[in-house]
Amino acid sequence: MKTKKLLLTTAIVAAMGGLYGCSEGDDSTVTIEGGVGSTAISQNCPSWSSAKPIDATGGDVCALPATILENRTLSSNITWYLESRVTVGNGNGVMSPTEGTLENGNPVVEAILTIDAGTKIKAASGTFANLLITRGSRIEAVGTANAPIIFSSDDEGYDGSGEWGGLILHGYGLHNDADYACGGGNCENVDAEGESGFAAGTSANDNSGTLKYVVVTEGGYEFAPGNEINGVSFVAVGSGTTVDYLQVNNNSDDAVEFYGGSVNAKHLVLTNNLDDSVDWDEGYQGNIQYVLVKQSADVNGNAIEADTEGTLDFLSKPTIANATFIGDGAKDTLMVFKKTSAGFLHHSVLTSATGSAITTCVDTADASMPGTDLVFTNVVADCAISGDVNLVPAPIADVMLDADYAAQATEAQTASVGTLDIANINATYAASVADPSFFDATDYAGAVDPTSSGADNWYQGWIVEGSL
Repeated sequence: MKTKKLLLTTAIVAAMGGLYGCSEGDDSTVTIEGGVGSTAISQNCPSWSSAKPIDATGGDVCALPATILENRTLSSNITWYLESRVTVGNGNGVMSPTEGTLENGNPVVEAILTIDAGTKIKAASGTFANLLITRGSRIEAVGTANAPIIFSSDDEGYDGSGEWGGLILHGYGLHNDADYACGGGNCENVDAEGESGFAAGTSANDNSGTLKYVVVTEGGYEFAPGNEINGVSFVAVGSGTTVDYLQVNNNSDDAVEFYGGSVNAKHLVLTNNLDDSVDWDEGYQGNIQYVLVKQSADVNGNAIEADTEGTLDFLSKPTIANATFIGDGAKDTLMVFKKTSAGFLHHSVLTSATGSAITTCVDTADASMPGTDLVFTNVVADCAISGDVNLVPAPIADVMLDADYAAQATEAQTASVGTLDIANINATYAASVADPSFFDATDYAGAVDPTSSGADNWYQGWIVEGSL
């Protein structure tokens, strides 16, 4: 979502039904996991949370407070409830010229929100409820393949869309809308996504925490006309942050959007989202490997929307390797690179679902930098290229995805693709800032190794059932 500077009016806030309050001891009925609710109040909520009615299985439900300023742990034996926006830390306030001290003189809180494996966090359906991690604080959400952490709305199942907000992470990372020439921390206050305050700083390697084996589903609530929250928004998030095994499913806005920063990510599953699957702008320069995108038949966005926006002090130019993009919906273009976005795409597969309107895999007609800052290597596509035809090889008849989403076409196999060599790519293209130590040296194109099978595939067992 590109519009970030809307002010929520009193009328909008009222229409949200009092999103910003969290009254401890409220005995109103809360429906969790499709249960009918209860008047029996949960007995095991910590004192800093609000006890809610037990769920349909008799489990405890505890509502998080609107603000968290101390280290807290969310355990898996409790269902945690978002009644409104939950803000971790205070680093979204205006920073003073001294980074770490707010303009009002208060220190930036460094709170850590730890979420145990297997924990479920459910948000009030039909509200703006979302989780915001501000700069200086961290989220440590570490699930496992057998016990992922799941964020969803509070209704039954995981197949809705636009039912709650999403996750927003801020950092002290670099952002091309910050004024680094002015010489003070108060110049680095960038108005962030979803009316979430301010982000950015001077630390490219800043750490906003960990998202590992995390599922975010059913989000993207429209908090103002035409404005929804992305599944996960990364605003000036630094490379010290760990993102590995993350699914965003059924979001009504973008799945993931990177606003500046240099956060890296591995093993992304982006399924059935209704706007762009991967969106970047404002100087994002991170690294991403293993991305499986399956668009919804109802999608109104692209698999990639690439832009720079902000100033042009530095361009967006991330590196993506081993991605499989399966287009769908009414748009005729799978991915769009706009005039000021650079980027590097390697060892990847571009295709579309049967019956989709997609005729063009890549549109670079308005891009101004192909061949220098915008480079594709070993990309296999079975739809047309618009713009610079030297970016990718000529389309083939069929990438031949099998039931595990691995490309079986000869052009995607070892003999044709060779080994991913990021160091050599950096040496060949001066604009490439990819981190060779981050990438695995794969020898195939696409998100899935064509020699693997079934349960051995990295996305098996932890994503939303039926989403692939």
